[in-house]
Amino acid sequence: MWTDLMIDLESAGLPPNGAIMSIGACFFDIAKCEIGPTFKKNIQLATAVRDGGVMEPSTILWWLQQSDEARRSTIFDTYDNRKVLAEFREFIAEHSDEKDVRPWGNSSSFDMTLLNSAYIRIGEKAPWRFYNERCFRTVRNMYPSVEYNPDDKGGGAHNALTDAIFQAQHLFKIKNRNARKQD
Repeated sequence: MWTDLMIDLESAGLPPNGAIMSIGACFFDIAKCEIGPTFKKNIQLATAVRDGGVMEPSTILWWLQQSDEARRSTIFDTYDNRKVLAEFREFIAEHSDEKDVRPWGNSSSFDMTLLNSAYIRIGEKAPWRFYNERCFRTVRNMYPSVEYNPDDKGGGAHNALTDAIFQAQHLFKIKNRNARKQD
């Protein structure tokens, strides 16, 4: 079983009710510096809006300024919002336990808030306990000497799964840096 789960979202709006366009996530083991099972699904924007998600003009304009690759990473192979949220819940249950899983976001007030709101809008609770939420941005900013360059991630900017894996790997760099300092 896995405990830590890095989550990254792409959305058409901001918290609390921004319409989610893509969910990317990877389980990871910080002690072993290992990436585990991954999840990536794109959501049909119309179904996210149908379920109460909000599109914001400023976010849409921001997306229009992104690369073709970034836009394509969210608009093809899309599925109904409720189906994706159910599959994400099943993915977590398959590899962890709702009471133990620690979801990480960049920041928790973005990713976790959007996902929590999306689940609430369809009459469900998020598949984790709120007190287990973690903030990647906080940890990253505690160690500014560990270089964080999102341009190095490969796989294209604003691909939810690529971003989630990159963020988990950055935690490995932080851990390894601290392990070297203790030697």
